[in-house]
Amino acid sequence: MAKNVWLKKFLLTMVGKPMYSKMEKAAKNCKLSQETVLKEIIEYGKNTAFGREHNFVQIGNYLDYQKNVPICTYEDLRPYMERCVKGEENVLFPGKPVMLATTSGTTKEPKWIPISEKYFDECYKGLSKLWLYSCVKDNPHIFDGHDLSIVGKAVEGYTESGIMYGSMSGHQYTQIPGFMKDIHVVPYDAYEIDDYESKYYCLIRFTIEHSISYAITPNPSTLLQIIKEINARSSEIIEDIEMGTLSRNITISAEIRKTLESCLKPNPKRAAELKKMLSQHGKLLPRHFWPELALVNIWRSGNNVQYLKQLDGAFADKTVIREFAYQASEARAGIVLDNDSLSSIMVCHMLYFEFIRESDMGQPSPRIYQAWELEKGGRYNIIISTTSGLYRYNMNDILEVDGFFHEFPKLRFVQKGAGVTSLTGEKLYECQFIDAVSEACQNLSMAAGFFIGFADLSASHYRIFVEFEKEYKDSDYKKFIEKTDELLRRYNIEYEAKRASKRIKSPVLHILEYDAFQKFKIETIRQAGREGQFKLVHLLQDDNKMKMFGKLTIKTFEK
Repeated sequence: MAKNVWLKKFLLTMVGKPMYSKMEKAAKNCKLSQETVLKEIIEYGKNTAFGREHNFVQIGNYLDYQKNVPICTYEDLRPYMERCVKGEENVLFPGKPVMLATTSGTTKEPKWIPISEKYFDECYKGLSKLWLYSCVKDNPHIFDGHDLSIVGKAVEGYTESGIMYGSMSGHQYTQIPGFMKDIHVVPYDAYEIDDYESKYYCLIRFTIEHSISYAITPNPSTLLQIIKEINARSSEIIEDIEMGTLSRNITISAEIRKTLESCLKPNPKRAAELKKMLSQHGKLLPRHFWPELALVNIWRSGNNVQYLKQLDGAFADKTVIREFAYQASEARAGIVLDNDSLSSIMVCHMLYFEFIRESDMGQPSPRIYQAWELEKGGRYNIIISTTSGLYRYNMNDILEVDGFFHEFPKLRFVQKGAGVTSLTGEKLYECQFIDAVSEACQNLSMAAGFFIGFADLSASHYRIFVEFEKEYKDSDYKKFIEKTDELLRRYNIEYEAKRASKRIKSPVLHILEYDAFQKFKIETIRQAGREGQFKLVHLLQDDNKMKMFGKLTIKTFEK
């Protein structure tokens, strides 16, 4: 049981309630809040390399900003990002980054997202306090027990210039205030384990022994995998708890093992309870071993709906499943302040937002909408500006307006934009997919006349449909799918992480019949009404088109 529950609630209320009042006041005039934020962003960045090159000193309003700074992608900003990585000061914001967040990029190189001290203090430390305050206000028992937090490694390494890079979630985990630290029963060293099965085992080993009242993990697929691991290794876990040991069947360093084992002691009482649960129910679910779990923070929108269905019945009836909020490595753009909402309030008093209607995407000069101009039910592509060096940055995310918090829009994530797919947060780009398939063909001396890939959400893997120019041996097809998977893992760090953790299964290869692409094109044009409507995208999440290619498949191969 965590200590001083009343003190945690009191201190979070002391810092969180004023922040809530400040946000509520700002939300009553969205236009004014956004104008204030834009001025702050311009003032903060005017003496940087980017600011000087884009005439920040001459920007007095949004029209000036729009005129001097084009909408950009990461690749447009990469030269500036690389200067930050090398340790140069005052490139995108004053000084050097406090850290670099890493995520997958559109090329074979990962994205390095520099985090300024100002942005980290305001949008991560600050919003975290407001978020926790809102959670405990609606769910007063979340600190009665301990927590399960699924985070990445805070420090994956250091650049040559000495700047730390790693996971933002891991960094936040290490920055938790002292009065909150006793809610953690998992030593941070467990998150440093590289082997995912071993990491999951350790997380399970430490948390299933205790009463967990609060769980935080953005991806519901992670919880599914943890439940699977619990039931696959239940005897081993229970024996470890009974004896106060840590399995020798997991792959961890001697140093980490020594630290983790020093935190353990025999607990035959809990082991007996788990044995009884397993005997009664035939399997172990959170509703059995964590009946007091009050709240789970998790993504509930977009692709995650499919995974949430698989979690039906896994938790106690009293457990609240709350939307995690719209955020990514690039920006903490939204916050959820109640249990029932599927959408996030855009933090218009901290970031500057622009939007393009989904129907206008791809047009040469689409109309740009401001945050105060959005319509309920409308779907938009989101563009952000921050004090961390992202200026008019296209997130390539489609969000839908669910309503408003006073005048701040509440947006729900729908899907990634064109040419990007995501089964469980990996953000696989079309260009990476094309490069992987093309290189696999080249390496294996195989010729493909046409290929296309689909994210199959229901099966948690990618399906690759290929019309080869000639017939090959079955062994060649199997080598091809293995090589393509290997290259995708190399090109996309998040795909690699999800494959390693088994949240994404091995891809499946479908051999297409002769002239399959032409048949697909003709059928698409017939349905659309004219040829000008036909646009070939090589990587999609579209069940209807996937079924069309399924009908044109003559052979299927799995890794």
